[in-house]
Amino acid sequence: MKSITGQYECVHHSGLGLDYFTSRIDRLTIQANGQFIFVVQERSRISHSARSLISGQQLDTNAPEIRRVGNYSCQGNDITFYFDDGTQDQGQLTANGIQLGNNFFEKVSDSTLLPPTHRMKSNMEDIAKGLKIAGAIGGAAIKAAKTIQDTIQTAQGAQPTPASDASSKGANPQTQRNQVTQTPPVSTPVSATTPAQSTNEAIPGQHIETLFCDQCGAPVRPGKRFCNHCGARLP
Repeated sequence: MKSITGQYECVHHSGLGLDYFTSRIDRLTIQANGQFIFVVQERSRISHSARSLISGQQLDTNAPEIRRVGNYSCQGNDITFYFDDGTQDQGQLTANGIQLGNNFFEKVSDSTLLPPTHRMKSNMEDIAKGLKIAGAIGGAAIKAAKTIQDTIQTAQGAQPTPASDASSKGANPQTQRNQVTQTPPVSTPVSATTPAQSTNEAIPGQHIETLFCDQCGAPVRPGKRFCNHCGARLP
């Protein structure tokens, strides 16, 4: 009979792929000394991370697990697990694993110490795919955020400023009346003094009557004895 010692896995697939992130993997390690280790993964990594963010806790990518240990015994194809907490469970040995209740644990390694090779390879592939998807999603999110920011800035730039808005809506009617009303130009008062009066005032004692020469008819100043134009003697 083939040795039953080794590592067993029961994968609860989510159907989304990337089992490392989305699925639950229960592990059963049966040791040669009659001891066993039973590890139950409560939630997937992505589900646990989402709960951490929703509850406001620090992001935790480690899958929450329940670890139970105990002793086992085999009789034919029957295997009984005696847990240290006083409970026990009955299983059935098959050609490639153990049927434990409704769950089937497939044997993945004969070693009880080293991680299964296929699981390490599968996890590395899932992590690489996950990083690639996260990078694509992150790039799309950054591009979408930049587009939204540019749209907001464009909309803000199209809005009128307070000054232009006030001018478009029209100024206060009283202000408009004040702008339309202009102060009439101040006219400089014209002096009532006529040029003749100014001339007469400039020559004190001048006679108002104008004299003319009897010979040529040119005007002469009072008191002159000879005409300045023709030289005739004045009366």
